[in-house]
Amino acid sequence: MNRKIFFALLFFTVGAAGAAAQPPVQRRSVLEEFSTALCQYCPEGYQIIKKAVDSHPGTIWLVHHAGFMTDDITITASEQLTFLYAANAFAPAYMVDRTIPQVTYNDYSPVWGVDDSARVAGHLDEMAAKPCFTTVDIGEVAYDVATRTVSATVSGRVYEAFDTAITRLSLFLVEDSIVMPQASTTGTISNYLHMHAVRGCATDPTGTPLAFAPDGSYSFPVQYTLPPAAVASHCRLVALVHYYKATNLTKNGVLNAAATEGYLCSHTAGIATGAEQTVEMTVSPNPATDHATIVADSPIRSIAVTDIRGRRMVDVAAQGESAYTLDTRGWPSGVYILRLTTDAGPATRKLMVH
Repeated sequence: MNRKIFFALLFFTVGAAGAAAQPPVQRRSVLEEFSTALCQYCPEGYQIIKKAVDSHPGTIWLVHHAGFMTDDITITASEQLTFLYAANAFAPAYMVDRTIPQVTYNDYSPVWGVDDSARVAGHLDEMAAKPCFTTVDIGEVAYDVATRTVSATVSGRVYEAFDTAITRLSLFLVEDSIVMPQASTTGTISNYLHMHAVRGCATDPTGTPLAFAPDGSYSFPVQYTLPPAAVASHCRLVALVHYYKATNLTKNGVLNAAATEGYLCSHTAGIATGAEQTVEMTVSPNPATDHATIVADSPIRSIAVTDIRGRRMVDVAAQGESAYTLDTRGWPSGVYILRLTTDAGPATRKLMVH
């Protein structure tokens, strides 16, 4: 017998034996929405999904900015997931645990159109009733304010027989409260608040293969530097243990998932612990037209401003002033990320320019 086949069979036997003694564990379902700032029906789709998620506490909600062209916060990992449509992508759309429901309008894709809260809720109910034998935990989380690097260890165990060859881990950076324009059926909403946005991926875009111990346990350490425009005080981590098989859309289900409690700035490391939350800073007017004045309660040492794509607009050294005025004339309308270095530590704010 081929050695690889022999060890695979051995591992499946161990996994199946473990499942017999282990009762089901708590499932955290993942609802992944496809939506972009260019999609005029997506604001309505968001409200439809929100109604269903609000009635299912514990659901992890991710928004991939893909499916209907792209926008300023689209990432490669989100675009690559559109293979799960099996046909032309569209938005708004969603999937729950990347599974095909029992009652569906198709039998080949886990992606549904967003048109009814009851249907979304029914899909969540179906997954909640399905036994789960996989644990996922995000531990040892630390965020270094100075380097903008987050470290963590994703660990857990699979207690039932499973296909090791296609089992992977995806670790996403998810950001709330991104203000940028959004198309709608009544016109462009200039200050739309984008929530649950997938802003980065610390693993392979389609998931990184996991190494398992004979008892089905795994541990995956990760270190990830946030994208330039991401605001750490609005970001969290979400981990999915899932199957991945591009040639068979029924083999991409999420086994279980986890999310960090609170935002990254509640997991600080090293000097300036919590500084990004404690430095008092105001920016006015905001939105700005031709200028914006920054006032901080600690001497300002440097000021950096980037647009939503990470392009640097301002990078200046200061001499310990308590206030500084930016000249925003000629800046394109949009959202900018303003970062200060002060004697008390760093501070971050969003600045709108009209």
